[in-house]
Amino acid sequence: MKPLDDLTVVDLTQSVAGPVCTQLLAEMGATVIKVEPPEGDNFRNLMGGDMSVPFNHGKLSLCVDIKTDGGLSIVTELMDEADVIVESFRPGVLAKYDLDYDAVSIQNRNAVYCSLSGFGRSGPYRTHPGYDPCIQAVSGLMSITGYRDRPPVRIRASLIDCGTGANAAFAIMAAVRQRDRTGEGTHIDISLFDVAVAWMSYWITNYDRTGNLPVRAGEQGIGSAPNGVFQVDTGFTYVATLSEEMYERLCTFLGRQDLLEDERFETIEDRIEHRKTLRDELTAEFAQFGPKELEQHLLDARIPAGAVQTVQNLVEDDPHVEERSLLIDSYNPELEEPVKAPALPFRFSSGIHNGEFSLRPPKIGEHTAEILKSLSYSENEIDRLYKTGAVFSDS
Repeated sequence: MKPLDDLTVVDLTQSVAGPVCTQLLAEMGATVIKVEPPEGDNFRNLMGGDMSVPFNHGKLSLCVDIKTDGGLSIVTELMDEADVIVESFRPGVLAKYDLDYDAVSIQNRNAVYCSLSGFGRSGPYRTHPGYDPCIQAVSGLMSITGYRDRPPVRIRASLIDCGTGANAAFAIMAAVRQRDRTGEGTHIDISLFDVAVAWMSYWITNYDRTGNLPVRAGEQGIGSAPNGVFQVDTGFTYVATLSEEMYERLCTFLGRQDLLEDERFETIEDRIEHRKTLRDELTAEFAQFGPKELEQHLLDARIPAGAVQTVQNLVEDDPHVEERSLLIDSYNPELEEPVKAPALPFRFSSGIHNGEFSLRPPKIGEHTAEILKSLSYSENEIDRLYKTGAVFSDS
């Protein structure tokens, strides 16, 4: 038994944020029905299907055209019986089909209905598309990422998408807990923009207090020096000396007593002021080490450090990734071939979940007939729905 195995979730989301949310629910035991349009989730074919694989395990795929009477009837029936509904349409779109919260809650007052969008259900940006890099730009995150003398840059992983999906799953579980106590469902409004602004956290607080804008600092950390990425013999290593004691241990490890005695580097403030000069001195010393070699030496000296690794390192030769089983065997349904995917990032001592996924990502509409049968559609009715273009299957 899994904790959510009594929940049915209707998943009307695409791309990344919504699928992250519903995959978490599916892997905790919920029956998640991924409702896809005739062309499928719009991220299915990106990167040869690899962009969709990590976020769609554990789900059943129903492919319908809600613009047809038959397709709309199926989705309406599912939503009327669902415990949880998650959708990522632009505000106002589902209202045209009476599938918005106001309409659904009339028939299903117990439903927890989560609307996940780029900018939320209200405000002047509400109809703007919610593309992760655009959210990074508008939220201020991009303004503090990159080098000071170069244009702002995006973070290439979909961090805001993934973070929004995780926050949505948390909000849904809180709402389900409340529903179990009161019998009343609720509408959750969550957006990528709201999450990104929340993640700007201490930069917002600091600006409000001081009036100082944060500046792009490239690879450099804040508040101390040396603190940043250093080039070494065959790559790069991040080194962070966060206290006077750490700086002393660094100089001792390198055999550079002179750096301790140099008045330009006497305090953290001095080292920040003369950061470039100190960086040049340390880069020359670090050049004798490889990335992992320097990392280990510094960790032994109780100095925070991390070798800059590539995706190849993670997939092929990282012992910690292997020991914690962070990559698991999965399947790309678009190419019909096995692939690796990241496991869920948590484990339970009670065995609720061990990181392995319960079901591979489905093909478009793979479970359409199965789902229709569970709704008591006859074989003749199912055949008619296929012939009229109300439902589809790629299996």
